Amino acid sequence: MPYAVSSPSMIQDTPHVPVNKRESGFRLRLFVAWAGLAIILLTGCTASQRYVEEYEVKQLTVVFLDEHSLHERWTKIAGRAPIQLATPMNSSTPLVKTVRGFYDYSTKTLYCEKWNFEVCGHELHHATLGQFHPQH
Repeated sequence: MPYAVSSPSMIQDTPHVPVNKRESGFRLRLFVAWAGLAIILLTGCTASQRYVEEYEVKQLTVVFLDEHSLHERWTKIAGRAPIQLATPMNSSTPLVKTVRGFYDYSTKTLYCEKWNFEVCGHELHHATLGQFHPQH
């Protein structure tokens, strides 16, 4: 009558390799497999996807002002001073915060200084003012 005996040497695929070396090799192969799968998935996702956000803005009014007029308009609409002192939590030196542009949601109006591309954007100036680069 046959009977089964289990011992560490019978459980191993290769009977002459110690258990700890076999386990470390298995863990290494498992790590390499997971790392390879992660790289394939990440590169596959990033290579096939492009970032696009599209918005259609209806009834937008853009008002270009000088800095003084912008601050007056902000005070009138927001009811707050356009220049404030703020102290960051990790510093005792106050910073001057100045309104450089704003959007009024109630009237769908964007207010900013003319030619201030950092706040209102170069292309927004083109969209509102048309071609303003010199022709060559």
